[in-house]
Amino acid sequence: MAKDISKLAPLAVRACLKAITRGLELSLQEGLALEAELFASLFATQDMREGTRPFLEKPTPVFKGT
Repeated sequence: MAKDISKLAPLAVRACLKAITRGLELSLQEGLALEAELFASLFATQDMREGTRPFLEKPTPVFKGT
């Protein structure tokens, strides 16, 4: 499983771990707000563009953690 996760976008994985860890301590409303905040922080990254490119062009993404 770790090998599969290591192929994913590192910034997104980090955000997911943060959402999961912090989300356990938050209400549903607060958890959704945190998720929206984390997603917004990833939206302008190169990894976000690289991850959405396969949906348009079908190549394999190359994530760089930027």
